[in-house]
Amino acid sequence: MNHVRLTMLICGALLLGVIAGVAPSHAQPPQAQPWSAEAFRLVWQRTDTLVETGAADYGWYWGPEPRSRPMLERDEDSPGGKRLVVYYDKGRMELPVQLASGLSTRQLTFGRLVAEMVSGNVQLGTQRIDAGQPAFIPVAGDIDDPIAPTYAAFARVIANGSVPPAPGARPDREIDRTGSLINRADLAAAYPETTFDAYDDLLGHNIPGVFSAFMQRQGLVETPEGQQVEQLIDPLAVIGRPLSEAYWAEVELNGTVRPILVQLFERRVLTYNPANPEPFRVEMGNVGLHYFVWRYAGDQPRTSRQEHLLDHFENGDQGLNGSYWFSFDDRGDGGASTASNRLISPGVDGSVRAMRFEHNVKPAIDFSFAALALNLDPGGNPVDLRGFGAIGFWARSSGERYAVRLNSALTDDPLITTFTAPGEWTWVELPLALMQPEPGSAPIDHSQALATANRIEFRPARSPSAGFLDIDNLVLIRGVIATPPEKPGLPMIDNFEDGDLLSVINTEWFTYNDRDDSGSSVAEITIVEPGAHGSDRALRFRGSFYNEWGPAYLGMGVPLAANDQPVDLSDYSGVELSVRTDGQPYKLQMTSALIEGDNQYILVIVAPPEWTTLYIPFNRLVPAQEEQSITWEVARTQIENIIITPLKRTEAFQLLIDDVRLVK
Repeated sequence: MNHVRLTMLICGALLLGVIAGVAPSHAQPPQAQPWSAEAFRLVWQRTDTLVETGAADYGWYWGPEPRSRPMLERDEDSPGGKRLVVYYDKGRMELPVQLASGLSTRQLTFGRLVAEMVSGNVQLGTQRIDAGQPAFIPVAGDIDDPIAPTYAAFARVIANGSVPPAPGARPDREIDRTGSLINRADLAAAYPETTFDAYDDLLGHNIPGVFSAFMQRQGLVETPEGQQVEQLIDPLAVIGRPLSEAYWAEVELNGTVRPILVQLFERRVLTYNPANPEPFRVEMGNVGLHYFVWRYAGDQPRTSRQEHLLDHFENGDQGLNGSYWFSFDDRGDGGASTASNRLISPGVDGSVRAMRFEHNVKPAIDFSFAALALNLDPGGNPVDLRGFGAIGFWARSSGERYAVRLNSALTDDPLITTFTAPGEWTWVELPLALMQPEPGSAPIDHSQALATANRIEFRPARSPSAGFLDIDNLVLIRGVIATPPEKPGLPMIDNFEDGDLLSVINTEWFTYNDRDDSGSSVAEITIVEPGAHGSDRALRFRGSFYNEWGPAYLGMGVPLAANDQPVDLSDYSGVELSVRTDGQPYKLQMTSALIEGDNQYILVIVAPPEWTTLYIPFNRLVPAQEEQSITWEVARTQIENIIITPLKRTEAFQLLIDDVRLVK
């Protein structure tokens, strides 16, 4: 599916609960809320529903409840560049969001969280990492344990590389807080069950018998066919390969210091505590909690931006907070407007579903309206949105402008902003700080309004209006909020539906001619009806060439950035536009601030008298003259305008254009 990303600095709001992080129990999401992915439910229920009911003779494989709301994290290998994740005490579940409604667990993965905390590198894709420092968090025991070895301590010994197989030997060294190793032959002699009985040939580490038995353990599990006795987990998928040897460590557990055996694997940490009852001597460390604190919630978090998912619509019209989407209009107040909402397929990036809001606002009364809404709490209670920075979502529309309204229990006057989405899926990001009451409303405390938010609404911003708005993957964002990028702010340059010459990117279409050089050529642009492919409006460019005293010239165009600042088009592959011509050839020109004079990069376009959509790849552009010392790869980093002019100097010409956009 073709779609483009768009960052709009306007505003908006939504709900999602606070990440539980380390301590605040009130912030943990209720277990009764909908599962964000069927695969997550199946994997958790396989083992942990039995632990929760006391029917299992083993401990938690994930934890009693999520440590985070559903989140979208950057993953360049997933469709749309993001994946759906949920953090538990013991690990992370992750899945392409497009598969959230599927029953298959085959594409569910669990993240190499331990490997990332040891290396300090957050994996953002197969070929992309965010390099940093290892985690100074204890690998086992209390999270504030002052003596237990940390992931950073293990990084020192892991750096020594692989070791040879040692079948029949036992772990006989202790690792301390600094990563130093101490001989502990006494512990090796005391616990013969820790004898090495497996070896990983790929990474080169021995595995004690207590850990290899744990990884292959059989037990009662909950399956779609009912309870069965099976191998509990796929150890390679859930635990991974060993990153280190097994070492003894002094660890503080509930205030008491005990020696435990610790081994780091790619995805989990396994511990052996001889003091525990037999079925629970081997346990999994709280890797999911540790990773979340390291990446998002510690004193120096690795990532300052979090995207908490409110809804991906894969569960139907029930949001992930348990509330249901609904629409309403002004007919109950004597109006004649209509509003409806329904699920459509597919959604963004080929997902199964998205939400469509259809409306027809008629000015039969003074306050005509149609709305799509979601209560921020299933019980109608206010929700505190302070601490969140923005709402983001994918949007697609029929060209109407929409208002985002955040209702508050504090006042009858909502916080409002507006946005416009083009006809392709487009990312919209709306900072909460910029939301304001409507002009003329009574002043309200912005912070208190956010603290008592109770509903989000989408409404057409104009009356009359008729059309649709599609939305998908709504997130509430903490941390860094996107600002207008240095590259073109909007892939959609203009669809002319607003009826004026101001482009979507807030620049103005212009014409030029030879009048200052004694000519009398005419160049005229105006908005006309109808537009391309059933749209309401388009831009008409017409005129004539004449200069008795010198070369005749004229043209029309649009700046690609406000304030006359050149923009970098390196991330874009071309420009697309719908055209309807008089049969003559026209020249499209991309003017670069790096090139003096008229030797800019151009392409000749020819289109019939019927509306035709043209895609113009940038790699097909050529210099207007044969020699050009500045390559397109360099010139494209400082583009100022798109300009169109007739190729032939005719007495009369006419060209119509519509839906001008940049293409990734």
